Amino acid sequence: MLLDENNMAVHSDNFHFEPARSEAATKVVRVQPEARTFGIPTIIWGSMVASYALFFLGLVAGTGHDGRALFMIAISMLYAVMYFGTAFALNSLSGSGRNEKSQWIKGKFDTFTGRMSFSAVYGQMLVVPIVFALFGLGIAIIRFAVM
Repeated sequence: MLLDENNMAVHSDNFHFEPARSEAATKVVRVQPEARTFGIPTIIWGSMVASYALFFLGLVAGTGHDGRALFMIAISMLYAVMYFGTAFALNSLSGSGRNEKSQWIKGKFDTFTGRMSFSAVYGQMLVVPIVFALFGLGIAIIRFAVM
């Protein structure tokens, strides 16, 4: 399919790759600094870390009797620590990102598609971590119910 003769990439002689020459193309645009925190409140970060901690505790409680399972859980924990540690390290860097304007405007989170309430942001960001936590706790409950 990629090398089909009807594919536009095959007919590259039909395209002209000359840069557009207009005043807009020569205008200098000021580069914006990187937003390191994404404007996310610490309660959301804390809830996310707590959800993953509950997930891993549930897995350890449910499958902690097997050494191979513990090894795999330890590897998964290291990945989670690396994920959150990288975000923490990048957020801790000093620089122009510290003076960024807040994305919270009048109690709403400003996004590309419009403003969202705190509960909408909380729900969208934490639905997967909370389901992971419930899954881990469910494994532990099933393990202790079967024993």
